[in-house]
Amino acid sequence: MFATLVDEIQSLDDDGVTARLRELELERRRGDAETLALITLATSRGVHRSDGHLSVAGWLRANLNWSGAQVAAAKKAARLVDSHESVGDALVDGHIGASQVGELARSARNPRCGSEIGEVLDLLLDHAEQLPYDDFRRVVRRWESLADEDGAALDADASETNRTVSAHEVDGGLDLRASGGSVMATAEMLGILERFVEAEFRDDVEARTELHGADAPASLLPRTDAQRRFDALHAIFVRAASTPAGGRAPDPVVNLLVDQHTHEVLLARHRLIPFPDDISEPDLDRLRCETDSGIPVPPEVAFQAMTQGYVRRVVVDDDGVVLDMGRKRRLFTGAARTAVKLMETHCGHPGCTVSSRHADVDHIDEWDRDDGRTDVDNGRPRCNGHNREKTRLGLTDKRTRGGRIITYRRDRSAMLPVGCRAPDDDPDEDQPTDGLAMLARALRPLLS
Repeated sequence: MFATLVDEIQSLDDDGVTARLRELELERRRGDAETLALITLATSRGVHRSDGHLSVAGWLRANLNWSGAQVAAAKKAARLVDSHESVGDALVDGHIGASQVGELARSARNPRCGSEIGEVLDLLLDHAEQLPYDDFRRVVRRWESLADEDGAALDADASETNRTVSAHEVDGGLDLRASGGSVMATAEMLGILERFVEAEFRDDVEARTELHGADAPASLLPRTDAQRRFDALHAIFVRAASTPAGGRAPDPVVNLLVDQHTHEVLLARHRLIPFPDDISEPDLDRLRCETDSGIPVPPEVAFQAMTQGYVRRVVVDDDGVVLDMGRKRRLFTGAARTAVKLMETHCGHPGCTVSSRHADVDHIDEWDRDDGRTDVDNGRPRCNGHNREKTRLGLTDKRTRGGRIITYRRDRSAMLPVGCRAPDDDPDEDQPTDGLAMLARALRPLLS
């Protein structure tokens, strides 16, 4: 049977394979919606009792041979859809999938703030449709950390208690692993590593310029980002070994991203400023209290960190700030490179999960083809492999009026996940950059 199926799909061309896969996913989503509706109906009728099952969970395991994890996830999702019809509508219409529903269901079961999810559900559903899953998950976790400050603080305490590190020699190489620890300690270590990585990058830029000229592409840098990161880690160990016992090393700089609303509330809460009479609650997607790698930080922890000198407070408002470096440099360096990597947590190519820390900074409007400027508003992280693929396939990036960056194929079709509605913007039309919402979130006083 499977061989017959394989034979049937062999006739599909490459576009047909993708199209059929997307069709199947839409069918799966409609099927998932019906499954959740049937579970809700069976629960209300007590259908499970007809065969002597004592629970809906046992009935599902017996009839569907599901694992315990599948049963638990389905029951949570069914309760969510039963309570919030809009989630079921989005699933039936194919705009969201099982993973997004599962994340919403998990959040809705939070005993401390789950009951409040209905207040932001429409916005969360919009994010679920528009954003890659990992980014959507961060939005949900961000809302939870702000809505449930006490719970977030307890999780942070548990992580610090369970901190651990191991280092082993494996076949002549180093296997170094660390987990747990406080959010700020993690941010400090990553901040130190990034400073050393940036120094290695500058060395590579100088070497490339000397050999190939200032306008040579990033592919001619002598080391990959991964190699530079290893060399940076080695440099950190060497520097630490050369520091006298008891000597004071320079304080690391940690980028802590806090939106203006949250910042003002924190200051007012601690009576450092009068509580603003006209302060209004911003949209969920504008609330931020996190490290530059996207890890949520409880607001009170953020406030404590901001009173220490090693934290760079990045207050985000709705206005766009552009770091203009003109066309003097092809490659993003220094503050411009750091700023662009603050905008997104991973490579900008659809579906890629390579961290922006390990990515190059690519021009949205190409430097040579489009006279694109080496400015913060014209950059986005893109890993080495996808940087090359962008050129090979003739892909282009365009920013929508809402601040999203959409990747377009050579035929001007948008690279969007199944179920995601295409933007109304014309990809050939230059979009205004005033109020660059997505960029502004990460940048404000980067140079101050």
